[in-house]
Amino acid sequence: MNSSLLMLWGLWDDVYQRCTRLRYIEKGANIFRVVPLRYRGETLVTSDNQKIYNGDLIVKIHIHNYYFATLCKGVKDDLRLALLLRRHIMLSLPKLAAYLETMAERESIKGIVGTTMLHKGVQPLGFSISDVPMNWFFRYKRWYLRLLLRIIHPDGKRRVQTWNHEMPLKRVYMSKEALLERYGTNQSPTGDLL
Repeated sequence: MNSSLLMLWGLWDDVYQRCTRLRYIEKGANIFRVVPLRYRGETLVTSDNQKIYNGDLIVKIHIHNYYFATLCKGVKDDLRLALLLRRHIMLSLPKLAAYLETMAERESIKGIVGTTMLHKGVQPLGFSISDVPMNWFFRYKRWYLRLLLRIIHPDGKRRVQTWNHEMPLKRVYMSKEALLERYGTNQSPTGDLL
């Protein structure tokens, strides 16, 4: 990604941040931004057999795409990109757990939920995966994430064309208990993202 495009994206990201309820876990040092909200969708059963029902309070997780793009600047190799993403997710999950532990809504929160095309290899991290309904919202979100991939990835245009049918949008989620057990105070991150 060229410097001018990255600078413009940074300006847009700042405006976007001010216009949304997304909260930084640790600005400039964590790949996640979050927002507590009510879950809308089918019942989710987590890897530790907890259930997240429609209307339950969750922490919606978002990968901070602009931050990740700044980390990827100059990286051309797919393997290095995957390792970079893995490293930052592994560093970010314990901080996410610590953040959740300090939230006023902590007792009511059922889990963390995100929507992504980067779902391969997340199960060893404690996440469960399910399909999303392809309604207008998720179609728009998939289009937006594919656009971001074209921008972030050094060979993004070819990737999007090649992965057209191999890049389904998925919901990834984990119970609050599993997050705190795996990544909470005095826990070490486990699992691989590759």
